Parts: sequence; C-alpha cells; structure tokens
Amino acid sequence: MNFLSVAQTAEKWEMTPRRVQVLCNEGRIDGAQKVGNIWTIPENAQKPEDARKKITTKTKRVNENISIERVWAMPNKNTFDIKPINQLIKEELTDGLWIDPFANKNKYATITNDLSLEFDTDYHLDAFEFMKMFDTGSVDGVLYDPPYSPRQVSECYNNVGYNVTWDTTKASFWGNHKREISRIVKIGGKVITFGWNSGGIGYKYGFEIERILLVPHGGWHNDTICTVEIKTHDGEITGQGAQNNRKTSDKDTNLMLTQIDKKLITSLQALPVDYWDFKDSDVREYTHGIHNYPAMMVCPISRNIIKLVKKQRNVDTIFDPFTGSGTVLVEAMLAGINTVYGNDINPLALFLSKVKTTKLDITLLQQEVQSLLLRINDVYSQHCLQIDNADVVMKNKYSLDLTSKDEWGSNAPYYLEQYKKDNYLNLDIPNFKNIGYWFKPRVILLMALIKSEINKIENKDIRNFVFVAFSETIRFVSNRRNGEFKMFRMPAKKVETFEPDVISEFSTILNRNVVKMNDFVETCSERNCKSKVLIYKNNATSLENVPDNSIDLVVTSPPYGDSRTTVAYGEYSRLSLQWLDLFELTDKEIMSIDKSLMGGSKFRNGFEYTIPSKTLKKSLEKIKDIDLERAGDVYSFYFDLTNSIAKIAAKTKKDGYQFWVVGNRTVKGEILLTDVIITEIAEYYGLQHIYTIDRNIINKVMPAQNSPTNESGKKSSTLTLSLIHISEPTRH
Repeated sequence: MNFLSVAQTAEKWEMTPRRVQVLCNEGRIDGAQKVGNIWTIPENAQKPEDARKKITTKTKRVNENISIERVWAMPNKNTFDIKPINQLIKEELTDGLWIDPFANKNKYATITNDLSLEFDTDYHLDAFEFMKMFDTGSVDGVLYDPPYSPRQVSECYNNVGYNVTWDTTKASFWGNHKREISRIVKIGGKVITFGWNSGGIGYKYGFEIERILLVPHGGWHNDTICTVEIKTHDGEITGQGAQNNRKTSDKDTNLMLTQIDKKLITSLQALPVDYWDFKDSDVREYTHGIHNYPAMMVCPISRNIIKLVKKQRNVDTIFDPFTGSGTVLVEAMLAGINTVYGNDINPLALFLSKVKTTKLDITLLQQEVQSLLLRINDVYSQHCLQIDNADVVMKNKYSLDLTSKDEWGSNAPYYLEQYKKDNYLNLDIPNFKNIGYWFKPRVILLMALIKSEINKIENKDIRNFVFVAFSETIRFVSNRRNGEFKMFRMPAKKVETFEPDVISEFSTILNRNVVKMNDFVETCSERNCKSKVLIYKNNATSLENVPDNSIDLVVTSPPYGDSRTTVAYGEYSRLSLQWLDLFELTDKEIMSIDKSLMGGSKFRNGFEYTIPSKTLKKSLEKIKDIDLERAGDVYSFYFDLTNSIAKIAAKTKKDGYQFWVVGNRTVKGEILLTDVIITEIAEYYGLQHIYTIDRNIINKVMPAQNSPTNESGKKSSTLTLSLIHISEPTRH
C-alpha cells in the first residue's frame, strides 16, 4: 500500500495541512498511521465529511453554510505572518487583480498601497483615494486589514504627518471604504478582512460570508478574525464612494463620442491590467539611452499610445510641448509620422532631443570615435604624470583642502592656471562658479583634455553626438550625489577618496552610444522613416513657432510641479551647460534656468485665484491655511500649466487627440490631483475629456527620493503613478 504525507493529502483533498493533522488526531481518517511525529495516510483513504460547526443565520438571503475554523497561533504584529492566516491567504488568493489598501510590508496582492512611506508599496495614498483609482467591477479580490478603531486610525495618520479630524475617525471612515470596495470588486470576486469581528463587508454591500477563521493567541490577546466573503450581487453603494470613479464622471455620460472615440476607448479597455507596466521592456534602447534626464517618460508608453491611435485614424503630425530629452520625438520617427514637433525651454533638453533624432553615417561615426579615443589616450600618455599628480600637488604645495567650498572650491581656475604654467599643460580650463566644489583638480584637467579633442571633430552632428557622451560623463566624475536630480554634493570624506577613471568612463559611454545610434539608424532604415523633425525653444505658454490647428496627436508628460520644489531640471542641467559652452549662455543665465520653467514666478504673499479648476481651488485653500508661500508655489505652477493647455488646444486639430501622462503629488499633506485638474482646465478651453487610464508605471525614471515638502531633511518616496488622458478638442 502506498502512503501520502500530510501535505500531499491536503493538496489532494483541497484543505489545509493543519486540518488534515486535526483529522488524523481525531482518528477520522481510516488507515492513518503515526511514524514518530509524522502522520502517513493511505493513498486510497477517503476524505472525511466536514463535521465542523455550520452556522445558520436568521435570514435566508445569506449563505447558511459558513465554514468556521479555530486555530491557535502565536501573536504577531504583522497579521499576514501569523501561520494559519498566511495559509488561508494562500488558499483563497485567486488569479487576477488583487489589491491591498493597507499593505504594510506585505506583497501578496497584485497592487499594494500604504500611506506610510516606510513601506515599499506601489502607492502611498490614503486608502480611500487608492481604491478610487480602480474601474467599477475591475478587481478580483481585496485584502482588507485596516485600523479597526478611531484610536488606531488616529495613530496611523499622525505617524505620517496627516491631520486627523473627526471625519477621519468616525464610522463613515469604514462605511466609505465598504462602498468603494463594493463598487470595484466584480461579481464572484472575494474580499478577505482581518480584525476583531467577523462582520466583513456585509450583505448590503453585495457580499456573503463563505469562511471564518478564528485565531486565538492565548493570555490577554484578542482573537484575530479572518472573514472570507464572495460578492454575489450588486450592493447598496450609494454615497461618497460611489461618486468617485475617476474614469467616468457625470459629464462623461453625456459625451458626444465619435465612432473613432468609441473604438479607441474599447481598445484601451481591452488591454490587460499590467499593459502599461513594461516590466520586461528595454526602456533604454535606440537613442533613448544615450543620456539620462529627469523624469523621463519611458519610451514604450509613447510608442504604444502612437500605435493605438494609428490603428483608428491617420496621424500625420505629432507634438510634444514638453519635449525633455526627446522620447516622444524618437518614437514618432520610428512610427513613420511625417511631421514631428518638439518644444522645450531648457537648452540641455533641446540639445539632447536634436542629437537623439539626428541620423548619423555610422561608418563615419565609428571612424571619428576611434580617432578621437586614440588622440585622447596619446595626449594623456604624454602628460599623465602632471595630470595624475594634480590632486597631491594642490594639497601639499598650496595647502588646499579639496573638499572645502572656500579656497579650492571657489578659486579652482586660479590655482589650475598656476599649475598649468608650472607643468607646461596647454588646456583651456572652464571658469564657472564653484567648479572646484564639484570637481577635483585631476578630473578638471582630464575633462578639459577630452573637450579639447572633441572640438577638433569637423562634422558638427558627430561632434554634438560625442558631446552628449561628454555631458553624461560629467554625472559620474563630478562630486555630486548620483541619485539626485538636484545639486547635492557627496560627503566630504567621500570626496576626499573619490578618484574616478575619467577617460575610461567617457570611452565606455561613447562606445555604448555608438551602438545605440547604430540600432536607431538601422531601424529607421528598415521602416523607411522619413520624418521631418522640428524642435523649438519656446515657453509652453506661448508656442509661437507651431502652427495653429495643425496637430493630429499630442503626447506629452509635463512637469509635475515647479522646478524649485520638485524635479529641478535647471539644477540637473547646470554642470553640463557650464562645461559644454555651446549655447552662448552666461553663468547667471544658466544658474537661473529653473526660474524660467513652469512655476518659476513666486507668489509669496498670496494670489488672486483665476484658474478654471474647482479641484485645485479646494486643495489650494487647504494648503494656504498651512503655508501661504507654499500655496503660492503650487498656484504659480498650475497658472503656467493653464496657459500652456490653452496654447496646446489652439495647436490641435478639431478632431485631434491629446494624451497627458502625469503624476499626482502631495504638498503639505494635500494630494494634488493633477489628472483631474488638467481635465477641468482642458474642458474650459474647449477640450473634451474622454477617458483616463490609471496605471502604476513602475519604470518611470524619477529620483528615488526628493523633498516635496521643501523641508530640510524631510524626504518622501517619489510618486510613480502616471495617468494617461485623452482629450478631443470641440472648439477653440
């Protein structure tokens, strides 16, 4: 006779190993034998009937056969780590989309959320706001382990700096959650709740209890109660939560949709839930990967937007009014769009976009690169001792502290000129503010050497291509912290020991970029790409160079806030612009780039609200009560964004489409719903909102941390939520 283990039997009978052991101990499995501490069970043993207590409810509308099981376990502050609860979750979790609004450290759900930035979850939103992101009837299951008392709610919110009010802690807190869960869970979907009672979500919200697990912990500990419910019918979901499906508003129900609109919406709705994640995609392919840039839109987003629209209608012209490093422009070329418009105000962004979209003669490029690297190494070999000893001489001969902002930091050009004379070095040293603070002597000399040899390349397009590699090298050889988009220097101790291999870094980046340009040129050739690319330097609030009523498709990702307090595009670009010396900009102009970008104007002492968005007005009123100046920063950004939307509307054809890829952010504890705000502003300027896609774009290139509160030392994880809007102009 063959015997099975407890685990094998549990799998065969579709029950927990714990339950099989209980049945063995009760003598209810014929032929079961205990060998030492292990039960063995005959392969042909019959599964016993479930004799556990059945509960009969007072009303026949609720499931009369609820499975109730009681299993003792040691307590654990993390509910999901309690062994029988962990087993239950694994048994009950089905395929499909599961969400966890209070995830803590848990990773069982498909999409996780926790208000606290301490935990590595997909989102850091209020649980209610998190659940509002999902379509009606789109979720297969919810793991729901919220704080279960006003005291716990209060503690939870206070720990992350939120203001706790009566509304936050009263019973409606849970009622709103239940209505929202009822809305988003599909018929047949599950909810597993955890807490001190077995009520779960409840029948009036569409759910019937299937299973209850009681977990006593002994002593004075309360039992943990797990309730598994199935959604069997549409419940009573009226109230606040039901009104907040962000994909469909009251206005949306009265839309005058064209057949193309309907086809496009249908194609978007048919996409799988993880379609926009691009987990396994190469987001650095072609010329996308030749240079880093803050908050880059990952290339498959624009690629797939273009593809989806082109299936439904002709796209002859495309426009990105916030071009950045040119992601949309490259993808538009690869898609064969005839006329491609780009626009930005940052000189580095314009430079990168131009280089990325300029197809080069690969044979000539390879020859020039090979010749350049040979020249650099030849010059270096002649002067390696003088260059490599620069740091030591500056410290010993001139008694300079190379980590100090004074002396060396602010006077580096003076000392290097002296050093050049003493060592017969013929190199042009850049003279910009605090160059010594950001670069050590040896690094400056090597970068000057490389720059000198690049300038000897006669072909302008190839020379600019090589300067992109030079600019990217600056990031890796400077004293600035690499994971930041703002200008923060390494700690002094790290600067002291930092000795980058400048020539090797440059060579590696340049050779990599040649490969990427080759891939881009070959793909363009295979697809017979003949796009006309026009890139302009305009403020997005003016856009003088782009013809009115000329654009079929707008694909753009605007800044998520003003540069001073969010992603500092100007700061990020500063060292490259100072070294490249290609743009006829004064040092003062370079230093003040952020002031010329979105939200550059400051409103320190208040403002007269004129923006056509009720959502923004409500948020600003809350921020004003906390910090008037910070509210002014927020208003300044959205004021510029409003003017930009008006201009972009004028450039778009009457039957054109606009895709806005945006991320929401938090200021002073208030979530700024930029996607909703843009929709409201766009409608004021004659644009019709059609559809919103809420997705976690995990590959969004953002800094790991920033300081959105503008408070020194206070950091939070950068939001990764990206939203895609489609708008169709109805008038101008």
